[in-house]
Amino acid sequence: MNNADRIDWSQLWYPGPRRVFTAAELERAGGDRPSRTFLMILAVNAIGPATLVLQLAPASVVWMLAALMLTMTVVVWRVAMALWRGPSRRRLLESSLGLVGFFLVAVLVGRGSGLPVEDSRWLSNVVAGSVALAALALWFVTSFRGHQIEARLRELDERERAIDMARQLATAQIQPHFLFNSLASLQHWVDSGDPRASSLLRSLTGYLRATLPLFKREKLTLGEELDAAVRYLEVMQARLGERLRFSVDADAAARAQAVPPGLLLTLVENAVEHGVGPSLSGADVQVAARRAGERLLVEVADSGAGLPPAVAEGVGLANSRARLKQAYGDQARLQLLPRPAGGTIARLSMPLISDDIDSP
Repeated sequence: MNNADRIDWSQLWYPGPRRVFTAAELERAGGDRPSRTFLMILAVNAIGPATLVLQLAPASVVWMLAALMLTMTVVVWRVAMALWRGPSRRRLLESSLGLVGFFLVAVLVGRGSGLPVEDSRWLSNVVAGSVALAALALWFVTSFRGHQIEARLRELDERERAIDMARQLATAQIQPHFLFNSLASLQHWVDSGDPRASSLLRSLTGYLRATLPLFKREKLTLGEELDAAVRYLEVMQARLGERLRFSVDADAAARAQAVPPGLLLTLVENAVEHGVGPSLSGADVQVAARRAGERLLVEVADSGAGLPPAVAEGVGLANSRARLKQAYGDQARLQLLPRPAGGTIARLSMPLISDDIDSP
């Protein structure tokens, strides 16, 4: 039997949510004010009985009852909002004990007011009933809010797991065809005794060492991403020979900034596949990164024939834009621009977030 199927008998003498929510969880769950529908339900359930009681009450206690109910309404409202912002068993218990104290004070006031015995008893009974209803309302607010926060936190956890899985799947799309093609070239060179097999194996090993540990991380430095891109370019240079020429230019400030994993690799891969690949004479691939104020600018340029329109809307670039959206919202931009001298420029612009980098 799981916890959801068990009866929590402690709710009979110590009601309220058993889970103690941290300040971070409350902030994450949001909704620090109840909805208008919820408030309307509470108001209707409070105004209806109060109106009926005042109509049936003896004339000698109507004004006293009205004053007590108004005071109780203000106090209960403030307590209910405090419980809504931070629902807990302990706070609910303290609030309930406060209501009992209010009841005792009201009884003492009624007995010392000189009212007839019947009217005083009537007043005490009404106050007792009001206190019981108020305690029930506070329990309802606390329990409802506690369940709401737990449900919201579960929803956010599931959403983050889904986003993380989508991020890992999107990142993984960078690898397969490149690895398979490289291994196929390596196998062919080994079988034919081609001396290039050794350098290709060395470059491919360096690429795997640089990239595989990074795919489980949400953020990494641009320097780590650049190192992985260089290993990729080395592998492709071993396969393509003089047809691929590349350079990387990034200062220390740019290298220290955080970026989503695989983002730069996708752009470099596109530059090689669609810029260098179709060109018989090959092409240059230039990677540059720099800080510009509070933003990080990254460019991947190639001198190939240019990026076909179909590729501009392809899966790889769509995944890159999705990862940018996840990491920066609307504050980041990925542009594909024609290069004046021929070829394509992929330009990334992102805000600086260098203090939020995962460890390997």
